[in-house]
Amino acid sequence: MYFTTKEDYIKYFSNELQQKRKESQLLEEYLKKQSEYLHQVISDISPETFWQEFPKILGIEARFGLLLELIAFEDFSDEEIIRMIEADYKNYFKELCGYPLSINSLPLMIFNSI
Repeated sequence: MYFTTKEDYIKYFSNELQQKRKESQLLEEYLKKQSEYLHQVISDISPETFWQEFPKILGIEARFGLLLELIAFEDFSDEEIIRMIEADYKNYFKELCGYPLSINSLPLMIFNSI
């Protein structure tokens, strides 16, 4: 999937959430909060602030990725999903790339989520 606007990007996650968790007020609020945070971070980007802000965007992206993965599991409550996302998002890309958490990964920007 390729997105050309921030709105399309957010809408994709919102639609997925609505399809898989129809009555999930808590997760919808979490997604909204992250979307607002993304807007704020993007607004703060300049050549001088890029290196401080880009890891925040990666962190939001990791949270969205984990949200997509976890909403498929009906055994998890909304609270559990949010707790897992917040506990694991910093290592999401490392695990996605197949690196064990116990070793140092390559010094790439993708592994620098905050």
